[in-house]
Amino acid sequence: LADRASGRHYPVVSSPDSAFDQACAWAIGRVGGHLRVDPAGVVAAGFEGEDVAGVVEDARTWARVRAGNLIEPDEFLRRVVGLLLGAGIDGVGGRLELRPALPDAWKSLSVRRLRAHRTLLDVDIKRRAEWITVRLAVMFGPPIAIAVGWGGDQSVARVAVDEVPLEGTRGVFTAAGEHEVTLYLGLRL
Repeated sequence: LADRASGRHYPVVSSPDSAFDQACAWAIGRVGGHLRVDPAGVVAAGFEGEDVAGVVEDARTWARVRAGNLIEPDEFLRRVVGLLLGAGIDGVGGRLELRPALPDAWKSLSVRRLRAHRTLLDVDIKRRAEWITVRLAVMFGPPIAIAVGWGGDQSVARVAVDEVPLEGTRGVFTAAGEHEVTLYLGLRL
């Protein structure tokens, strides 16, 4: 989705909920066409007690009424990035943390042109019965250190990055190009 007159490419959020997608597009347009990851401290402190369902319900309310004063665009996008993607940066120049948590009815979420420091990423999340797949692609900028886990209510038993099994319940690596993280759910053996 590009604005052909200016040549700018805007971030896009794609989910199974069209009202949510419309609210995200509206908010991205209002804040100047960016979708950024905040430092982890800001994300964690700013959303205590909130849940993913609240963000989705706010988007649906906005889509029904279409009033700009219902949600503040910048704060709404911070909630999308901080709660749905579980994204934060652990310090200046630090590692990007992703701990996505999707609403129960959603099986997928895609985010295009997510900015973390100077790097633009595309993120695709697909949930299956026994695993979650997170595909990452560095679209612009330098490689970035990433830790991918699961923020949902199910536990992760094991992890593979680019089909290579890793120890622990998070995939920790440096992203340059395209990568696939598979988080296998269930009891840890």
